[in-house]
Amino acid sequence: MDGVVTQEEPLLQRFADSSQFPLAMMAFGAFVAWAESLLMLVQGESIENAIWPQAVRTLSWTFILRENVFLITFLSALFLGFCVYSSIQYHRGHRLNKSIQAIFFSLIGGVFASWIIFVLMDYRYIRGAFLLLPTIYGVVLLGSTLAIRGPPGLPDSTQDWKGKTKTLLHVGTVFLAAWLVMPGIPALIGIAPSPPLTPSMGYGAEAGPFDRTTLRYAYPLPEEVVAIQGPTEEEIEFSIYLTLPHLPEEPGIEGVPLAILFHAFNNPSIDSYTDWIDHLSAKGMVVAYIQYPTDVRPEGGEDFEPTIIDGTSDWPHHVPRMLSIESALNRLNEIITASPRDTAIDEVLGNLAIMPEHLWIGGHSLGGAYSLQALGMVQAYSWGNETLVVDTEMAAARPVQEQWLPEYTNLPENSIVHLVVSEDDMTVGQCNSVHQHALFDQIDNNQSLLLYIPSDRYGFPRLVATHYLPANEAHDTLADWAFYRRVDAQADWVVAHSRGDLNTADFAYANLVNTGMLTNLGKWSDGVDVLPIQAYTDPSESKRFAECF
Repeated sequence: MDGVVTQEEPLLQRFADSSQFPLAMMAFGAFVAWAESLLMLVQGESIENAIWPQAVRTLSWTFILRENVFLITFLSALFLGFCVYSSIQYHRGHRLNKSIQAIFFSLIGGVFASWIIFVLMDYRYIRGAFLLLPTIYGVVLLGSTLAIRGPPGLPDSTQDWKGKTKTLLHVGTVFLAAWLVMPGIPALIGIAPSPPLTPSMGYGAEAGPFDRTTLRYAYPLPEEVVAIQGPTEEEIEFSIYLTLPHLPEEPGIEGVPLAILFHAFNNPSIDSYTDWIDHLSAKGMVVAYIQYPTDVRPEGGEDFEPTIIDGTSDWPHHVPRMLSIESALNRLNEIITASPRDTAIDEVLGNLAIMPEHLWIGGHSLGGAYSLQALGMVQAYSWGNETLVVDTEMAAARPVQEQWLPEYTNLPENSIVHLVVSEDDMTVGQCNSVHQHALFDQIDNNQSLLLYIPSDRYGFPRLVATHYLPANEAHDTLADWAFYRRVDAQADWVVAHSRGDLNTADFAYANLVNTGMLTNLGKWSDGVDVLPIQAYTDPSESKRFAECF
């Protein structure tokens, strides 16, 4: 008609009114949730490495949720209240405006994407340890779905196939959200039993009594190792981190014992192990954290099919790593025996000697396996020939190459060995440590133990024994009781022997070999015992480890 101007609908408005709007917003939310992992995959990282940063953040979020249950419950109730109100309004024909709908659709997409990552992490790393995070996912998913489409209903005969599909998806999403929420309800309303508190005194309490100072000493990587280093560690100056205890001005002792600690695969940063180092050093030990390259790429290694047998493997990657560790130990020996000694050490220790004849040695995962090889190496220096503690936590397979096979020719009578496995270790399993126990046949049975840490999902937080218990990122109640308490006793035993303090040594010894003291992990808040550590003097005779033989 003449005189009538037709104004075209704005592009954004047309998009908001289109059937693609919900899918696009959900895709946007999923992309935001996956962005970091997708970028790492594009850069050539493995799936495991690509989701690892999210695994670490998930740990952090979980600890925050655990510590703020009341606040989380309150905020969840507010969110659900708003969403239920929006659902009622939807039923009355009053829909949310498009900008708020965009937010809710993005939340739905982000939650689905985050939940998929969570499922992968749960299978690979955490094995049901995190209860509240999927509960929060469920709350957000449930609330967002109700706010956008109202209460669920069954398809009816008036709907076409698209309408029926949307209705079924709506119902399915609500049921999924409820399934995610329900396991966390006892925790949210405060009726789930809580685990024992971290010990406030004695073993397992805050690291002490001594403060610490950490020094760094770079060591040279062999040329053949430098030539095959991978890109993930190329900016690292591989070093020995030496942590020294602050002792009284006149401690009345000759010196302090030595601890040597090795990190896990692909985790050379000391930041993951400062809690472990503190618990050792705070008892009066010098702790050498050996940073060694794990991203090495020897010729033929990419397509290599390893043979893993009796706790050993023939990976060619072992050889450059062991060459690096050998170089680090040589450098450590130079630091200890230097005359004059580095003034930075003297400023902390004064005239006290570092006495490696009293030795603690161990590590986590790959570092646990390599600590066994390193023990063989340092026997050439007569280290650990008076007092020795060996502590491997969830050890990987050790090298089978002949030049690196350990021969323990001078283990002292004062030796204690703890080879530790976790029930829900999905990374290296338990059989490596079971077989490695046979390396210490010459030690008295009650002083050489395979320790099995069970998972206890009785209350909240769940106490799940994963591969990562010794790392700072997984430092929780179970770690305090099953790991740090034991580390304190190990350090006390070595330090006491170095000082000739037999009373302290005897008390620590009882905590390390007496099953009543070693294996007890306290009680849940309702008085039920936490599942205890299980100690085996001969794991080859146990049905639990029958699959290893």
